[in-house]
Parts: sequence; C-alpha cells; structure tokens
Amino acid sequence: MPRVQDNKVLNNKIRKLAPDAIEAMGEMLRDPNTPAPTRAQVIGFILERTLGKPDTTIHLMTEGASLKDSENRLIAIAEEIREETMDEDNSIPESDTGEEEPEEDEDDYADYEEDDESSEYDQIPE
Repeated sequence: MPRVQDNKVLNNKIRKLAPDAIEAMGEMLRDPNTPAPTRAQVIGFILERTLGKPDTTIHLMTEGASLKDSENRLIAIAEEIREETMDEDNSIPESDTGEEEPEEDEDDYADYEEDDESSEYDQIPE
C-alpha cells in the first residue's frame, strides 16, 4: 500500500524536525523583537500541548430562560404527553389510533427457526 508507506515516511520526517521546531519556538519566546501576538500564540500552543486545553463553560440562555428552566419545561411537556397516553389503569394503550395491533402469526417466524445442523459459523477452530 503506497499511501500508508507515504504517511510513514512523512511522519518520520516530521518527527525529525520536531526538536528544531521546539527550539525555534523557544527562540521566538526569548527574542524581544518577536511581536506580542506571535509570542502569545507560541505560549498558548506550548501550554495546550503540555497541560491540555482549559475547560470551557458555556452559559446558555433560551428566550430569556436559563438552560435549567428549558430542561424543566421539556420534562413537564414529557409528563403531559405521558399522562395523555396512559389508560385509566396506568398502562400504555395498545396503539395511538385506538385500533388493536394485529396478532402475530406463527408462520411469520418459520424462516427463523433453528436448524439441527450446525453451520460453518458454529464450528470453532482449535
């Protein structure tokens, strides 16, 4: 597979250049002529690679309501739907249309009965 081989060659070349890249970043940090935004990028890159990215907290508001308020509203809607679909005896009705589901015919499963003969998949090589 030439493509896999190409990737291996490329990865090896990159690994050989990594020490030079790290040294260049160090030089940029120590050089007083390096623009502050570039230095900040290098610092961020080094910190993210060594310490990992910081956790991010997202505060989400939905139409003026907090996420918790929206979650509570969804729970209330789900409860309403559940109460509407329950029968008087607290069981779920057989169908939404009021019609009974057709009974299953035993012939529907005739094709799925197990054979007495074992298949090639049942035999485990030793």
